[in-house]
Amino acid sequence: MPLGLVLALAACPLLQDDPVAAWTEDVMHLVSELERLHPDPFFACPREEFEGAVDEFLAEIERDGAQNATVELMRLMARLSSKGREGHAVVWPMRARYLPLKLYRFSDGWFVVDALPAQRTWIGARVVAVGGVPVDEVCKRLDPLLMRDNEWSLLLRLGPALTCCDVLAGVGVIPDPTGARFELARGDAREVLDLAASPADMRELFGNPALPERAGVIWLEGRDKSWRLQVLEAERALYVQYNAVAPVDQDLQTLADFGQEVVRTFEERHLAKLIIDVRSNGGGNNTTFPPLIRALQSPSINRPGVLFGLIGRATFSAAGNFVTVLERDTEAILVGEPTGGAPNQYGDAETVALPNHPDVLVRVATRYHRFSTADDARLTHEPKLAVPLSSSDYFSDRDPVLRAALDYQPPR
Repeated sequence: MPLGLVLALAACPLLQDDPVAAWTEDVMHLVSELERLHPDPFFACPREEFEGAVDEFLAEIERDGAQNATVELMRLMARLSSKGREGHAVVWPMRARYLPLKLYRFSDGWFVVDALPAQRTWIGARVVAVGGVPVDEVCKRLDPLLMRDNEWSLLLRLGPALTCCDVLAGVGVIPDPTGARFELARGDAREVLDLAASPADMRELFGNPALPERAGVIWLEGRDKSWRLQVLEAERALYVQYNAVAPVDQDLQTLADFGQEVVRTFEERHLAKLIIDVRSNGGGNNTTFPPLIRALQSPSINRPGVLFGLIGRATFSAAGNFVTVLERDTEAILVGEPTGGAPNQYGDAETVALPNHPDVLVRVATRYHRFSTADDARLTHEPKLAVPLSSSDYFSDRDPVLRAALDYQPPR
């Protein structure tokens, strides 16, 4: 369908039982809002190419019906993140059905990290296939649907997508969204599970950390607090967990006061290392972190081999901005896996309501945050000490990233 005809249709009154007309109105409204809200909407996909993709999207609905329209809208909008920096944007089915498993991609594959009570015996099992399709192939099919800053933030979105039956059906992995067959492995033993899908609370799905808590693993504890500190006596180190970029915490302590507490504790206890952990920090208000940066610039702390920053795929948005400044303005050594947030990124996303499909969540970035130089082409912060997290580390309650920082000795 030529774009001129699309525009003409969009200007006419539409019938709710006409899927082509309804989706035409929705897509043209979305494109209009995208151009209004986004500072540079077509930076990754030229306008002409995107307009052609809009025509293809509507032509497919006219030809095949609207059963996969939401998934194809995800594919359409994901074109805009082909060069990264778009991890705040999203298109997602709000009334989708999900399998009762939570998955995470470790260095050695996809594993079940949480489940509803009836499937909890499968926590720790490796995912082999979904719907008879090898899991890595499933991820390749899902990849073009998901917006991201980089490949690490993509991993966080692949987890829910692998259990969303409406999306899996839309890419042909399973025949219908009522359930799916999962092949799991534990050691050499394999088992096939037929799992039923059911609705899920979006806040539970996307609001909780990707990795559940493990008793005694300090980076997976205390994540309900904006920040906290803990002295590691044996290693003479101060562990600082910075979980939310905010001006005050739940107890109304300001970040400035917390920064002073960090410096005071480090100096009064005569500690040798300070480790600031932002692996669970998904962002917040990026105007609020300077007091913590200033604390970390204290002469007693800001020295090579003393200050460390622990980063990972869930380090995103304003936390990525924090890492940009930490890397630029201090002597911190970054440890872990690359960040899910880019040094420069589009953010401050706003919801765009589709007139005819309010059950489809659409969010569009409205601002470009540049905390690095204008020519910084990086899509992530690479750690100086790259330390992967394996499934055996996680399920054995080990933290190799923290251990690498604690054991680090500067070159002589």
